[in-house]
Amino acid sequence: MTEPDLLGDLHFWIGCGAIIAGFTAFASRKGEGVHRKAGTLFVVCMGLLALSGLWLSLAREILFTVFLSAISFHALITGWAAAGHHSVPCRWISRMAPLASGLVVLGAAAGGMMAGASPGGVLDDLPPEAFYFLAFVSAVLCGLDVLYARMPAPNHRARLTRHLWRMGFSFFLATGIFFFGNNHVLPEILRAPFFLTLPVLAVASWTIVYAVRTRFRRAAPG
Repeated sequence: MTEPDLLGDLHFWIGCGAIIAGFTAFASRKGEGVHRKAGTLFVVCMGLLALSGLWLSLAREILFTVFLSAISFHALITGWAAAGHHSVPCRWISRMAPLASGLVVLGAAAGGMMAGASPGGVLDDLPPEAFYFLAFVSAVLCGLDVLYARMPAPNHRARLTRHLWRMGFSFFLATGIFFFGNNHVLPEILRAPFFLTLPVLAVASWTIVYAVRTRFRRAAPG
């Protein structure tokens, strides 16, 4: 698979757009205009980011980031589908989600076995445990996909919780890769561990707080 010219640069700038849109969506009041517009832009940018990352990974034969891109895209698209559950495409995505995440489990586990069987005991300069960890993450997603797909009619709280934490998880992966993998583009003063870690922790914290608060919030009376 060939790598088109400028795809790497385009991938980087799409990532910048996803991060700006993601932080805007997190910081704005949920359900209102700014949040909806920023959320839509985030979904578009993150989808393009995951797909371009998948293309680059295949072109560069980096199996680990193939699975990382697949996990990020899966979390994004299933989170989006949970918010728009009334449409036929969203219902179809939710029903097919266990199969998709299950395939990632098998692929990542196979990557771990390939790494273990290689002469140096590594694949993409990573040990088998790195691939098995991705398989574990995918297995958790798969288990939750199965539970959600088996719900005859997920209530508003379940749908919103799934939407929030899956969007946040996809965003967490994007910020982690950007700030720890591509920080050479930042000014030197911002490459200190504190500045690189802060946005990643902010995304993780926001995701946990909003998801837990939504899941266990008391329903309004009446």
